[in-house]
Amino acid sequence: MHGSLECYMTDHAKKQFQRRRKSLLNIKKKKVFLLLALILILGSGAFLFHKEKLYVISEVLTWLKQNKPGKALASIQAASPRGDIYDRNFRRLAATYETYAIYARPLEMEDPAASAILLEEILGLGQNKLSANLKSERGFVWIAKGIDQRLADNIKERNIKGIYPVVETKRFYPNYETAAHAVGFVENDQGLDGIEFQYNTLLRGDEINSAELVALHFSSASELSRTGTHLVLNLDLMLQSKIERFLEKRVKITGAESGAVLLMDANTGGILAMASYPTFNPNRYWEFSSSALNNNVVTEPLYPGELALIFQQAAAINFNNERKSQTLGNMDETEPLRVIKPEILKRKGLSVAPPVDNVDPEYLVHFAQLLGFNQEPLTDIPLKDEATVASSLALTDPAFHTSALRLLTGFTALVNNGKIVSPHLLNKAYPKEKPTPVESTLTEAVQTAALHPDTSEDLTDFLAAKWLKIHSRGKISQVPMFFEAHRLAATPENSGQAKAKPDTVALIEQSPRIRQSIMLGAIPGRDPRLTMIAQLSYPENYDTAYPDALKTFGNKFSVLSPDKDMIQKMLYVTDQAHLVPSPDFWTNGGTASPKNSDSLASEKKNLTATTESKKNMPDVTGKSLRAGLQVLQHYNLVIKLVGKGRIISQHPAAGTELINGTECILKMQQEI
Repeated sequence: MHGSLECYMTDHAKKQFQRRRKSLLNIKKKKVFLLLALILILGSGAFLFHKEKLYVISEVLTWLKQNKPGKALASIQAASPRGDIYDRNFRRLAATYETYAIYARPLEMEDPAASAILLEEILGLGQNKLSANLKSERGFVWIAKGIDQRLADNIKERNIKGIYPVVETKRFYPNYETAAHAVGFVENDQGLDGIEFQYNTLLRGDEINSAELVALHFSSASELSRTGTHLVLNLDLMLQSKIERFLEKRVKITGAESGAVLLMDANTGGILAMASYPTFNPNRYWEFSSSALNNNVVTEPLYPGELALIFQQAAAINFNNERKSQTLGNMDETEPLRVIKPEILKRKGLSVAPPVDNVDPEYLVHFAQLLGFNQEPLTDIPLKDEATVASSLALTDPAFHTSALRLLTGFTALVNNGKIVSPHLLNKAYPKEKPTPVESTLTEAVQTAALHPDTSEDLTDFLAAKWLKIHSRGKISQVPMFFEAHRLAATPENSGQAKAKPDTVALIEQSPRIRQSIMLGAIPGRDPRLTMIAQLSYPENYDTAYPDALKTFGNKFSVLSPDKDMIQKMLYVTDQAHLVPSPDFWTNGGTASPKNSDSLASEKKNLTATTESKKNMPDVTGKSLRAGLQVLQHYNLVIKLVGKGRIISQHPAAGTELINGTECILKMQQEI
């Protein structure tokens, strides 16, 4: 068939036909090869859990989508840009910017050489750079990326056959590493982690049914936009920045290799800050290791150590209260409770844990179940790599482990009258077409553990008196409570020292090696408004001076408890109601001031503070250059400008503590 057809063709037409056929065959071969590669990738379960490999899968799918026969590349762009992500004060955490690109399909071009000369002239390229590419037999060739609309329109008006303009969308994270683990990252408009992953369907504006809405923690009757949805989180960007610096300093002071901090509203489960170290830049996430991409709040196995004694004491109190109320009247009151021996970690000056009441091991396991340790947390933090709870559920067992997220949720229930909240990052969703906020059901998703009504108050009194030496009930209601413990590495079985002396004496006398430090906090101690967890994990060969500091300072030494200044900032953020955007906020691209708020309030507060107060970097992203400089003129900064247009990112990040003469870099981009 092909042979008879070629008989009637001119030599030029024959060459064109052969070139097209050869190109199609090459494309088919590539598609088969990539499909086989994709099957091999999906067949390896372990492969899917390495986040950096998801980039490869995304690239394969994109290539296949781009190379559908007869389909122009421009058709792959989204109908509407991805929705933006904001903090509780409507500061941008993630945004989509549009730029233009030009590509060619060489096989469709009539005169590649002449087209190359014209394009080089319009784009200001060097001579003969395009000719070779346009004469090739490739399916398509990128000519230019990131050009402005004026150049793209100029090329489009020339109507050059085989040359196509396309709108490219770029996901940008203006705060770089700040809140990276909470926000996540995107590749080819597919969220791969964090909120970008969890609410990918909403941000993209994909079709969604009622069952999927419920799975995403919305009412099945919620109306969401087909053009995408903006998300507003519970995070406070400035507080998040401070806590990340707090964590990084603690890691460097102690020599730890990783750590995490989670700060949560004790009554709603709203997450005000979530930090993980090491961190990464979501704009270039592929350059970072798996350990940096991991969110240690959920992925790092946490060993409670002596803090498990808090749960043991709570179980004993709850059991005794139930006996008094005769809710467990079928138990034999004459039967003594079996004793649990405290973990061997309790040593000279290395612990602040007091002796606690004994409780039956089976009841302690039952108590852990009441607090939800045997259930998957109800949350919008992605749990695909979560460290699962040890199967025994015996919290005082040295082998017991869980995640920081689960442990903080259980601790919150202990000190907050049995209230089991659902930790969540999302506050409200704003559909683009009709920006009336849609509430997440997680805000009201509160369970009540079957604890005795007096258990939380009795436990708080015990912890204040025995652990913190506070005996005044009035003071307990005002001050925060922080409980810190350090888990030591076990003595090696083949150690000569261990063989020469009893285990207990040997472990006391040898230089202890710490595996983890952990802190649980309630702010304030009674009826807490906030609860907090912080953790540090150390290398296997850890033998620095940190344990010596514990020996020297004993119970007075704390590395994870926040100072008074940070506690005040936490409570200040909690006291502030969530802002409501003004009617023109969304129509102005999410840059107008929120309703009933002064956009410079935090900056003015800094200006009127005492000379001893530290100034924090304000948020100027989204502002015009003039408006941004008006805010920054009071801060004695050395300002450097990159690009033109509206401010899309700043360094230092909002909330960073400033000193005189700090260099401030503002990156700008023209709106298209």
